[in-house]
Amino acid sequence: MPLLTLLLVEDSEPDATRVLRALTDVGHQVEATRVDTAEALVAELSRGRWDVAIADYTLKTMSGERALAIVREHAGDLPFIFVSGTGGEDVAVEAMRIGAQDYIMKDSLDRLAPAIERELREAEARRERRRHSERVAYLAYHDELTDLPNRTLLNDRLHQGILAAKRDGRPLSLMALDLDGFKEINDSLGHHAGDRVLQLVAARLRTALRESDTVARLGGDEFAVLLLGTDAAGAELAATKILQELEAPMLVEGRPLFVSASVGIAVFPEHGSGEHELLQKADISMYVAKNDRSGFSVYAADRDGRAEQRLALVSAMWYGLEREQFSLDYQPIVDLRTDKISALEALIRWNHPVHGRLPPDQFIQIAEHSGLVTQLTTFAINRALSEWPCGSHGLMVAVNLSPRSLHDGTFPGRVRELIATERLEPSCLALEITENVIMSDPERAVRHLRELHEMGVKLVMDDFGTGYSSLAYLRRLPVSQLKIDRSFIAGLTDGEDEALVRSIIDLAHNLKLEVVAEGVDSAAVCERLRMLGCDMAQGHFISAPGPAAEIVTRVMERAGSRPEAV
Repeated sequence: MPLLTLLLVEDSEPDATRVLRALTDVGHQVEATRVDTAEALVAELSRGRWDVAIADYTLKTMSGERALAIVREHAGDLPFIFVSGTGGEDVAVEAMRIGAQDYIMKDSLDRLAPAIERELREAEARRERRRHSERVAYLAYHDELTDLPNRTLLNDRLHQGILAAKRDGRPLSLMALDLDGFKEINDSLGHHAGDRVLQLVAARLRTALRESDTVARLGGDEFAVLLLGTDAAGAELAATKILQELEAPMLVEGRPLFVSASVGIAVFPEHGSGEHELLQKADISMYVAKNDRSGFSVYAADRDGRAEQRLALVSAMWYGLEREQFSLDYQPIVDLRTDKISALEALIRWNHPVHGRLPPDQFIQIAEHSGLVTQLTTFAINRALSEWPCGSHGLMVAVNLSPRSLHDGTFPGRVRELIATERLEPSCLALEITENVIMSDPERAVRHLRELHEMGVKLVMDDFGTGYSSLAYLRRLPVSQLKIDRSFIAGLTDGEDEALVRSIIDLAHNLKLEVVAEGVDSAAVCERLRMLGCDMAQGHFISAPGPAAEIVTRVMERAGSRPEAV
């Protein structure tokens, strides 16, 4: 048994010996200290941590109630048990009412050890509940990984700082900081290494700044720094110190890693008078610093207007996803051998409340740069599978895949979950990739594509012929189709690009791949492709994109069946 530290409030040496023997006889190792005055009791409580206090109810120097009150005042919820030679049931009830855990008669000391063991368990349970409650309260205002203040606490301190700055007529600076190269660490070494880097960055930020400055983690690899009583020049000096502090390599899992940062600075009152406005301006200037690779940047309205518009568009996209402003149109792909629709390409649309229905070329690039494209891709796959379950019409639906999504190590697993949720065969889904997506990180792209292929998802090489060095990887990629870019199809009728189109078709067939021609806008082009042996085609001549309810009618008409609702 573990050592039991016992504080014994007893004025009788023989009774104290009997109490100790009752515990040691059943195997307890006891380290006991006996006191018999209020002053001695207070002194011992302040001197050390005790497991349990046992007191005689009828002391000559003080009452048992007084002993209990002293323990509760100085040692909170320390288990307290009365041991007495007098008193009946009424006394025991009163003792429990005023806060004792138990009341044991001296002629029943065989009950003492079980009572102490029970109270020790309950005391530990109380301490654990208190620790949990304190931890929950702490995490409401702090980041669990780095122990830095979180966004909630930063906003509160920023609000208080602005009030103080207004009152005292002093400046205040806010810095937004984003790590450069952090995603590559996460993707290549795993989230454990990424988490360790964030912890090391947090420690270095605290080292570089004053104790009065607030360093907060906003989420991911985004941090913020609140500098009280600091103008733009002081903030620039602090940003320089931060960047210098991050220059040295970080040793993670035995290997040195290099992480830099981009810092944006906004100053009160020049750049804003409220918390939200300052945070937004700091974010904008951080975005400028990242694009310029300048390390840090102070907000300038005449220079950063375009960045502000881009940031506003990103915020609007987040809002649009939450409010279900995005939808899908579908463009049929026809099998040139049967003239029936064999597949559909899903095309995302943004039903903007002000600007109307926007095609992807008006927002997808900004979504890619901001990282929001991953959420858009997940939305598109989920919506396509739910709106067009291929089991009902025998069709495959294709969704365009962005570089950021393809290089995300969690993406294949997310696709698996979406397919399982809809209870569909993986072959119902095709993912379209471009040559440039592959070439930005070939090894990782091939690894993730093989994982998708192995689960049964179809893979399509989109816009073939417009990239570079794709043939070196084409044999390694588990694709089942090539889509010839529309720029080559446009010149087919005058014979200008016929040799190139024929070569691509022959190459694909030699590699056991099907060929889809994009941008087919006339009967003459469609017929020429059929003569060249092209397998499938899509374009406005065949069908313009449209919502699922409209496209299903075209599918059924080409199949010679009565249209049904999707």
